[in-house]
Amino acid sequence: MVAGDVAHHFKENLDGRFKAMVVAASRSACVLYKRELDRHLPPAYTQVVMSYVSEEEEPISGYKRVLSRVFPGKDPEGINKEIVARFKEEEFPKILVVTNMLLTGFDAPALQTLYLDKPLKEHRLLQAIARTNRPYTDVKEAGLIVDYVGVLKDLRRAFEIYAREDLQGVIEDMKHLREEFVSRLKGLKDMFRDVPVEYDREALLEAVERITVDEEVERKFVNGYRSLRRLFEMLGADEVKVEHLKDYGWLSAVYTYYLKEAVREGEDSEVARFFRKTIQFVHETMEMEELRELPPLEFDESYLRKLEERARSDREKAANILFTLNRLVLVDRSRNPIYESLVDRVEGLVKLWRQKIKNYKEIYQTGLQIVDSFHRLQERQRRLGLSDVEYGLLLALEDGLGEGEELAGEVRELYQEVSPWLIPGWVTQDSLRKRVEERVRSFMRKTKARYGLSMDEMNRLHRRLVKVLENYSV
Repeated sequence: MVAGDVAHHFKENLDGRFKAMVVAASRSACVLYKRELDRHLPPAYTQVVMSYVSEEEEPISGYKRVLSRVFPGKDPEGINKEIVARFKEEEFPKILVVTNMLLTGFDAPALQTLYLDKPLKEHRLLQAIARTNRPYTDVKEAGLIVDYVGVLKDLRRAFEIYAREDLQGVIEDMKHLREEFVSRLKGLKDMFRDVPVEYDREALLEAVERITVDEEVERKFVNGYRSLRRLFEMLGADEVKVEHLKDYGWLSAVYTYYLKEAVREGEDSEVARFFRKTIQFVHETMEMEELRELPPLEFDESYLRKLEERARSDREKAANILFTLNRLVLVDRSRNPIYESLVDRVEGLVKLWRQKIKNYKEIYQTGLQIVDSFHRLQERQRRLGLSDVEYGLLLALEDGLGEGEELAGEVRELYQEVSPWLIPGWVTQDSLRKRVEERVRSFMRKTKARYGLSMDEMNRLHRRLVKVLENYSV
């Protein structure tokens, strides 16, 4: 009966995301657990890790013979080591069944749930609990203990051997998880006072605007939602989730819309795998149908036309053009020298967005001007036939000298001269970096004489040109 419950809980809550450990009462119980779990799960899911003696009785002797066929040429110690290594590094096994081994000193971050079917005392109990609390990327809030024997009801003696501060947050029962879930949910909802709890684009955009006007608020929402989502997954089928499903679903929709419109990224597939309950819930919400059908706008020559066709309000136009430029210029600036040349203007646009009283038409018109500048710069690069690094050198020079197409030939010649040294890793190789900097310095001395630059102006442009080569040459 317990094995069936373990199998059901694992399939519903962990399979494909985390791993688990069953602590059985004895070595014989480990073998019996393996047999029962194999009735409910594929046999590859589980393996037993325990000690053996030379003369074993049933059911251990029979299981030992099976192991010798599955792991030919290995002794019991070697078999245990291989099972543990596979558990840590491979997909299978997904559940380890143990009784004494691995309860202390075992470190496997993917281990999330401990099914406890053996009385453990004092420090062994706390050590076993700690096995599930190892951090795992950004998807594991804490471990989960499923207690089948009632040992978690009396932790006083175990706690007495540790300082109180050492135990802070070591273990919480489901009651505390529920309370934390509700508290965090309320804290996030309070960020959206007066925002309609609706799934239409206007309501979700208003919510996203509320969190993107301040970097600290934005960070608080993102971190808070991700923490809330981890708790939602940990709570399994708890009824508290049903009670607060409407609010949680709406916050999930806001987060999804934020990723889609403001960040311009979907959830990382590896991360999404661990939050399938939330992902499934959000994507099954009928009100999100319209949003799912809206593909992100590509920043190409038809971007503005598509934006005009799709956007329903000045607010939506302003938000879209702001988030697009913010992503391209401020986030992806190292990919394209044209983006780098527009940084100051986009930062100014962000400041307009973060004003308490916004003029959406002004934001949109300012964004249009930046987009127009981008396309003109892009067309000029094509007309001059310059690579990204060459165009970056030209834009850096023109920033100090003024626009002049005669400089195009000069930067092309400079790049040809330094390109033999611009191999991967040249920035950290002193000899290559020195050659590049000396050649750029020689170029700038001639430029200084021709344009009557001061030493400070020459040095500033020298640094800019070297920086362009660092960013775009490899």
